[in-house]
Amino acid sequence: MIDKFITREDTTIKHALERLSDVYGLGLIIVDENQKLCGTVTEGDIRRSLTNGLSLNSQVREIMQVNPVVANKGTTLAELKEITEDQRIKVVPIVDDNKVVDVHYVDLEGMEKVPVILMVGGLGSRLGDLTKDCPKPMLEVGGRPVLERILENFTSVGFKKFYFSVNYKAHMIEDHFGDGSQFGCEIQYLKETKRLGTAGSLSLLPQGVEGPMIVMNGDLLTMVDFRRLIHFHNQHHADLTMCTRNYDFQVPYGVVNVIDGEVKSIEEKPTHSVNVNAGVYVVDAKLLQFVP
Repeated sequence: MIDKFITREDTTIKHALERLSDVYGLGLIIVDENQKLCGTVTEGDIRRSLTNGLSLNSQVREIMQVNPVVANKGTTLAELKEITEDQRIKVVPIVDDNKVVDVHYVDLEGMEKVPVILMVGGLGSRLGDLTKDCPKPMLEVGGRPVLERILENFTSVGFKKFYFSVNYKAHMIEDHFGDGSQFGCEIQYLKETKRLGTAGSLSLLPQGVEGPMIVMNGDLLTMVDFRRLIHFHNQHHADLTMCTRNYDFQVPYGVVNVIDGEVKSIEEKPTHSVNVNAGVYVVDAKLLQFVP
């Protein structure tokens, strides 16, 4: 997604105008050949330049804002949200030694109506005694439950409507989070009276749930930009979007490639790269009818 927001300073205004349509008209980040930040360009900058007599073939370096608001690498989502609200801007370049390494942008549609379903009913049996008296999502990381950190990541970027699918020691989760008001959101509980499997609890969602919804395992610590995920899903007119992550694994032996009984090569301890399921999905509401 970062590549969609970035363009070179020698790009024409015409090309920048075309690029803006790919990023919802939010704005472009202008860099030099070394990916160093030069400025930003918005649709307003382009309109003013054309009004002042510049042609579409002029370069964006002539119209860019050369002192844009930036954030340093490592700035939290909550801090980025505060920057965009205080400065009334929609795009913030994230820099490391003035090199653009990421982009934070404000969602125009807003995420407050997008339902988030967090699967928090598992036994967590692989953790042994750690989950004997505590559900896995309530285990603490840095002094706070994992699930609370997940909730904060969502609410800090505008998500307000949550469903917790609960089963094992559900009362501990309900007692901690209540109706969500103390966390600035609304929480409802999908209560499994019997174990329904990975997606079975989606059948417990109330009638009338609309639009794409995020479905996520409730024990994941992730820096996924959930707003970008929703935009990606919508741009592709998808019924279902699956998040994956890259996983590398090394074969601990020399791999022998044989054709018709003849050794062609030996590859010593090769590393393979695959995509694995990350446990984060966007599901269109119309798919709920297929959940038994």
